Amino acid sequence: MENIAEMYVEETNPSNDIKGFTKSFVKRTKDKKAEDVNIKNLLNFVKEGKTQIGAKTCEKNFKNSIVETVFVSNDCEEVTLKKINHYAKVANVEVITIDLDNRDLAQKLNKPFLVSVVCVKKEASN
Repeated sequence: MENIAEMYVEETNPSNDIKGFTKSFVKRTKDKKAEDVNIKNLLNFVKEGKTQIGAKTCEKNFKNSIVETVFVSNDCEEVTLKKINHYAKVANVEVITIDLDNRDLAQKLNKPFLVSVVCVKKEASN
């Protein structure tokens, strides 16, 4: 009879433990959700065809004053980042640092090369 009592004790475990879920589930923070929104915005701009990739192209667009926003990977080179921040300050443009390195950003954009800077062009006003 003792074996039957032990069997009933084992069955009283919470269903989450049986399924393999841990009790230390951590919710995503607001910062992480904001990063997800930035990535979604970037992908929407890519679908619309308003983006151009590369630091040199972005600098040319700054000189022509057709840049709306700039997305930068978190491991962008320091020299490039300083240039982009300088041009952005002069042109009053927002620079958004994405929580992805250049490989992950290239993978999100379906590119076979590393991407560290993506600029979004303004719409042509007629």
